[in-house]
Amino acid sequence: MGFFNSLLKQSPAVTCVLPDTHAVIRQMVKVLGFEVVGVADHWARLAPAINGAVEYFDAQIAAIPGPFDIAAAQYTHHPLVHALFPARQEIAHGLGRSRDVKQPLAFLAGADQKEVFALLGARRKPDSQQSGADAGFHDHTLRTLAANEVGARQGLRTAALARVVTAYGEHIQKLRQPGSLPRQAWNIENRKDFPVAEGDKGKPILAEDELQPDKLLQGLIAWLQRPSEHFQVRVGEKAAAGSQDAVHQIDLLPRLLVCDRRQWVVCIVRFPTSEGVAAIQNETRQHRYILI
Repeated sequence: MGFFNSLLKQSPAVTCVLPDTHAVIRQMVKVLGFEVVGVADHWARLAPAINGAVEYFDAQIAAIPGPFDIAAAQYTHHPLVHALFPARQEIAHGLGRSRDVKQPLAFLAGADQKEVFALLGARRKPDSQQSGADAGFHDHTLRTLAANEVGARQGLRTAALARVVTAYGEHIQKLRQPGSLPRQAWNIENRKDFPVAEGDKGKPILAEDELQPDKLLQGLIAWLQRPSEHFQVRVGEKAAAGSQDAVHQIDLLPRLLVCDRRQWVVCIVRFPTSEGVAAIQNETRQHRYILI
């Protein structure tokens, strides 16, 4: 912890607003190496980009409705829960088959936390073009479990930030593997409008020369400045109607657009810890996931 704590001893002018900054720094070091965080003034340069991404992610995540109570007892009494899950047992299936539930649920249960909050994602069935109570949903999956709503939303934000760093690292590996690329193919910032002078086209770029810590840091900053390319919460047109009827709230649930190509309808939910533990015990494997 000493190394990471030393990285975060910065002046108030550049202090990041993240309460979970360690997670982002650890991901940077894992993906890009220690040399990047050794660049002079790296935090003064990086913090504004992280803060800007945080503001964007927080605004997007705030548009996710909830929390909705998905306890089994609510199935017949809450129209939204009834509309979202095609059958009562699908609640337990969603809890027990989600890959990101088992470990955090064990921690929360051990802390005697009676209630759990999480992001719920579900997909509309391919043959279902209807809305409201007639909509068909499947593949219910939970992510970012926490002891309260704020924690669940912060967990989603951290996952989104970490994904930007991971995606950048994957892009760097594609540039590194050939060893050399023509100037027009060397786009470390991955911009669609990347300008290349006519006279520079075809000039070879050596990865070992270009992938130095300072340039890696500058590239990461550029990626963080375009967070919408990695994470969007898209509210449907029907949300504008502002229906307050619970059964029609299903139409207000937004879609989460991330690197996962599957289309997720999302909301924040809460459920009894005991139901989550029972659901895990009744499933042989956890295979559902939302790839942020």
